Amino acid sequence: MENLKKVTLHERVVEAIQDYIKKMNLKKGDKLPSVKEMTEQLNVSHSSLREGLRVLESTDMIEVINGKGIFVKDTSVRFEARIVVENEKTFLLQVIEVRRALEGKAVELAAIRATEEEVELMGNHLTEAIRLCELGLDSSKEDWSFHKMIYQASHNPVLESVAESVSNILVKLWNTPFGIEGIFEDTYPLHQLLFEGIKEKNPKQALQAFHRIVDLNEQTIEKI
Repeated sequence: MENLKKVTLHERVVEAIQDYIKKMNLKKGDKLPSVKEMTEQLNVSHSSLREGLRVLESTDMIEVINGKGIFVKDTSVRFEARIVVENEKTFLLQVIEVRRALEGKAVELAAIRATEEEVELMGNHLTEAIRLCELGLDSSKEDWSFHKMIYQASHNPVLESVAESVSNILVKLWNTPFGIEGIFEDTYPLHQLLFEGIKEKNPKQALQAFHRIVDLNEQTIEKI
């Protein structure tokens, strides 16, 4: 007998909005009810509704325009958004497995081999990423630059080359997975521990912090 998948509240929101679009025969550009109206009609919290809207945005079914409202973007998108989400979840978890192997070794080597200049650049990227995050701005570019510096500081050109060859896949973790900005921002305190481990040439501390970051990434994705 097939196991039944637990359906989260935001997934029910996704289904309800999809059903509404179909039932009302809405077309591209048609406006959906406001956030306030939908939370009342669906009897859900604002956070659950926002999560559902983000999923639909990530599948290009709807478009949220600040100050104007929520609009149908593409009704040709298949209505099985849950399948899309599950596929993205599986893909991202596989990316994390690759990242754990590659970057884990880079962290260990960087904590031994990083130069003072590389440590300074690494710290600058991390400081800027945290600053942007605290301002509510997109910090993903600086965060990604911080992690790329770790590969560079490993002083293993083969490892760096392998990471570069799959960078277009690894960067998926930084490009608003599921359409959710700042999805991993709660890991910045651990990023600081990781950086301090590299700066102090303490591979054990750096590697431990890195694996805790990756563990949290996995847990966050599993909850989507």
